[in-house]
Amino acid sequence: MTIKPFFLLLISCFLLMTGYGLSNILLPVRMQSDGVSLSNIGLVLSMLSVGFLLGAVYSRKLLQRVGHIRIFAMCGSLTSVAILVSGLFPDPIVLGAMRILTGFCIACTNATLDSWLSFSATEKNRGRILSINQMVVMSALFSGQFLLSIAPIDQMTLFVVSGVLFSLAITPIVISKQQGPKIEDSESMSLLTIAKLSPLGVVSCFYCGVLYAGLLNMLPIFASDNGIKDLNLSIFMGAAILGAILLQFPIAYLSDHFDRRKIMLGMVTTIILAALCIPLLLSLNMFNLSLFSIALITGVAACLYPMSMSETFDKVLKEQILAAMSSLLVIYAFGSILGPYLASAAMGAFGSNALFTFIIAVAVTLLVFILVRMQQRSALPQEDQDHFVMQTPAGAVSALDPRIDYAEPAYKPSAEAEVAVSLATKNPGAAVNMAKALALRDPHNASNLAAALSTIEEINIGKLYAAISTAAPEMAIHIAEALTTASPEQAEELVDWISANHPDQFTNIIVAIANSMPDNGIRVMELAAENMSGEDSADLLEMTEQYMTEFSDSLDEMRPVDRSAAASQETATELYSRLSDVSPEYSAELALTVSEALPESSNAVAEAYVNNLMDTDNEQQSEAQQAEDIEEAVNDYLTQVVENIPEYAVDVASTFIDSVPEVASEMVELLQDSEAVDSSDLSASVDDKPEEDTLQEQLLEAVITQTDKPNQEP
Repeated sequence: MTIKPFFLLLISCFLLMTGYGLSNILLPVRMQSDGVSLSNIGLVLSMLSVGFLLGAVYSRKLLQRVGHIRIFAMCGSLTSVAILVSGLFPDPIVLGAMRILTGFCIACTNATLDSWLSFSATEKNRGRILSINQMVVMSALFSGQFLLSIAPIDQMTLFVVSGVLFSLAITPIVISKQQGPKIEDSESMSLLTIAKLSPLGVVSCFYCGVLYAGLLNMLPIFASDNGIKDLNLSIFMGAAILGAILLQFPIAYLSDHFDRRKIMLGMVTTIILAALCIPLLLSLNMFNLSLFSIALITGVAACLYPMSMSETFDKVLKEQILAAMSSLLVIYAFGSILGPYLASAAMGAFGSNALFTFIIAVAVTLLVFILVRMQQRSALPQEDQDHFVMQTPAGAVSALDPRIDYAEPAYKPSAEAEVAVSLATKNPGAAVNMAKALALRDPHNASNLAAALSTIEEINIGKLYAAISTAAPEMAIHIAEALTTASPEQAEELVDWISANHPDQFTNIIVAIANSMPDNGIRVMELAAENMSGEDSADLLEMTEQYMTEFSDSLDEMRPVDRSAAASQETATELYSRLSDVSPEYSAELALTVSEALPESSNAVAEAYVNNLMDTDNEQQSEAQQAEDIEEAVNDYLTQVVENIPEYAVDVASTFIDSVPEVASEMVELLQDSEAVDSSDLSASVDDKPEEDTLQEQLLEAVITQTDKPNQEP
């Protein structure tokens, strides 16, 4: 059921990558057979990554300009031309140019498929679709290795077979009923920025390009020099690809259950040991064991790419992950440009076995760097590490990655929505009535219809909400969310209408709208509070509590780096300040409500509350009377804190004493009389006084150091 809507797309992907897999093994073997020097072979093979880098940079612009189907058809045709020209004109310069063209086209087709699949996927199934897509890609590359044995390499047959596969790949995607999505611009992250955030992630990604591309491109040359020909060569290279598929699963488990840097250390050590064994095993005619070793070394090298991604994503915000992934792809491409050429240079100077000497030397330097980083920076707790997600080392940027911030489409194109929008441009009232009738027939489509019509300027969003929510009252919250997601500029108008008409589920609807607009959620809450009458204090407090509770729950689900950037205390203080400005008579109740929903913000909110009290100027009262009222207010406030969030009582009391020293004695007495406040629960809150162990000592110190009446006896 997951792959059914994408079946034709996946067939196109399989055919294209099968042809690509055949071309990757065919070209180095054919060049070696034609007597091309090793340095030229390495240079030609490196050109693939040059093209891939160009494709990764420009594919998005091409998709915006031309569209998905045309880009895929163009790339399928051009890769077919490239492989056929390579067979007809085996000159190194021509071959290098054709490899650049092939790399460019493969990057563009991968970007086409990834964006197409990600647009049609949901938040729940995109992880599965990503895994299926990656398995299709790797299985196709594996299958392509075995086509080498169907014809002699010195003839045109294999080049024609590869060209036919490239051409056939166009057909399924062209006849697919699915339309390519619109591509929007995305922000990028500079290489310097990402290198500062995660040096290990960047370096390991670069080394992955050097190791993996160097291995896969030069392995056919090494195998041929060691007497591995025909079907055995296909088996040898197939084992390398198979290792890159199968080892993803055990390494994913290890990465998610242990310190990732230690796992990376073990992976690099494995590469070194396997590289030492392969030439020895082949010299002893242990072909089967050499297959296991080659699968191990290429599989581990391939897994360095997703490992480096996970290591990097630990340090970047969720909304930055896609940009970081684009930068990592560029870094990988740089490594894969160098890998084949450097490996070929080593083999040309010292013999084919020097391929693994080169691999060992590169892996040792990476091993040293990992050890240095482990000494310089402590590891994240295992539970705070990002999950390992299987990715093809040379795969395009994929918005299918479940770690990327999922953006729900404003509305899904449908026949009903298109008809309603078309009608609305001519007769807005009739379009609203039509949407109401459709919502009565299919309530689950109500929010999609509402979102589609909200983009029409002539339609009043309040009346639209009233009509469709009346037809589908059980979808009222979803309709409000869909309206504000599709037309955020009309959110205030919708909040005004909802506040004025007081529909059912008022609190739930306002909070849902605020949560659907994280950048303007507090403004939505403030606007709703402004529209409330003085008798709506219960609704105001309920709305505040629900908003802060959901905000607190969202913090628990965040990654550590996102949680730090969320600035929860600032959010709580800003919400309190804005709502208390609108309803100053409920200042204390609002402060307590916010603090109880997000206890870690108690001290910051208490500070804002006492500052608010002191800034309030009542001309009808004397200064003495105002001071007395402030003392009474903060004492009442602390009483509520002691009852509801006692673990923060000392911090709040200290804040109050700092601003109103006259209340010190009363607060000491209040806290000492409270059974809920225990010194063992509060010791962590006095980090700057580790030598004080008892509650009484903490409170006396607070009074002595913060009161401006040193002669007063506590």
